[in-house]
Amino acid sequence: MSTASASPVGSGAEYGVRYQAELPEVMGRKLGLMDRAVEMAKGDMGTYQPTIPQQQVAPFTQQQLQAQNLVSQGIGDYQQYLDKAQTYMGPGAYQQFLNPYQDYVTSGIEEQFGKARTAQEAQGVEAGAFGGARQGLQSAELSRQQAEAVGSSLAQGYGQAQQLAGQAAQQQLGLAGQSQQMAMGDISNLMQSGAQQQQLAQTGLDAQYRQQLQQMYEPYQRLGFVSDIFQGAPTSASSLAMATTPQANPLAQAVGAGITGLAAYQGFQNLTGGQSTGS
Repeated sequence: MSTASASPVGSGAEYGVRYQAELPEVMGRKLGLMDRAVEMAKGDMGTYQPTIPQQQVAPFTQQQLQAQNLVSQGIGDYQQYLDKAQTYMGPGAYQQFLNPYQDYVTSGIEEQFGKARTAQEAQGVEAGAFGGARQGLQSAELSRQQAEAVGSSLAQGYGQAQQLAGQAAQQQLGLAGQSQQMAMGDISNLMQSGAQQQQLAQTGLDAQYRQQLQQMYEPYQRLGFVSDIFQGAPTSASSLAMATTPQANPLAQAVGAGITGLAAYQGFQNLTGGQSTGS
């Protein structure tokens, strides 16, 4: 505890300043703490040598890479079905869908009409009308019926072939869409599964990063902990006190002294003057 006092000349007031310094050992510890903080700020960590961690990003998983490869490989894979559909819709495509037994059907029709023509001619011979006008009309009618039957059979065969070609084209178009859809389904499943694995790996990397940061800042936290304790170290507050003591006014003292002196002088003059006059 140290106390200092001062009073200006003639002021009649005394000023006192009281202050209390911290204990030497507390001040020494605080200074040591400050020195250590400066050293740590400069990078001198002593035996503890932290490594600044790097934020890492989880790479693509094998499933994600596989999905990306499937995307590249599957581009245009449906084109083969589109090409086939285009072929089935082209001119003359129905021919490959014609009934392979159509010739047998046509031959059977012609054979039946041939038999009918033979029977017709035989009847004409028996009737003595072979080669006549009537026989000629009957033969022409029979030929017309034969041509109509064969034509109808061929038309039916061609119609069925055209229908089958159209169905084949639609089927190829459906296969193209299904192929693309199934491939995208596989890719989507692989990407979702891979994304879950990547997210889990990223969570682990983030946790490791935070842990490394905590380890790196741990010495600073201990330093702050000690600093907080020192902040609450016991110490008394400084104070400034002013005390005033009653004192006479110097001017009043001087005037009073003058009046007193004058009265004494006059009294002395009266005393001596009287003596002188009498002599």
